[in-house]
Amino acid sequence: MTMDQLVAPSGLDMLPGYGDPVDASQRVFRGLLDALSRPGTIVRLTPPPDFPTPLVPAAAAIGLSLLDFETRVFLPQGCVGAGAWLRFHTGCRLERTAAEADFVIVPPGCVCPDLTTLRIGSDEAPHLSAILVLSASRLEAGSGQRLTGPGIDGETRLTIEGIPPNLLAQREALATAFPRGIDVVLTCGERIAALPRTTRLED
Repeated sequence: MTMDQLVAPSGLDMLPGYGDPVDASQRVFRGLLDALSRPGTIVRLTPPPDFPTPLVPAAAAIGLSLLDFETRVFLPQGCVGAGAWLRFHTGCRLERTAAEADFVIVPPGCVCPDLTTLRIGSDEAPHLSAILVLSASRLEAGSGQRLTGPGIDGETRLTIEGIPPNLLAQREALATAFPRGIDVVLTCGERIAALPRTTRLED
């Protein structure tokens, strides 16, 4: 992240957040927990009425609901307005590099950092790892890759399109580091699907 992403652009007309931020944040949080506890399940989140590009609705909802003044966030280049908007509404800290972030938010058309550069926690504190919120061009349940692991009854299927071609391989390579790892939340419009570090994917 470059220095100009840490400062709100001069004259930025800050878009509003949620009208009832407490209620909205609780609903988004419950939706995200549902997605994380049932990997591969598609959950629809209610986004704020307006938000800056290039954020997608679900990423905007997650940002407003989960970030606070203690949260370190990385957004790729080209997200100046989005970073300023999130900082204005949540007080989050914008980081120059993904390696320092608690949340890495990658909107459509932006470069996703290599997963090996993100925080994966430690054996003693695996929760101190980054959460990757990544835009996909398509999420469809019932077909596609086979998902197994905790929270899944046997197996489930999820079609994922429009993410970096090497991301799933990088994620699979991190499986040997368990309980360390990266939890991935895929966004597509208002919809999300989660891939916790305990979930295995096969073609």
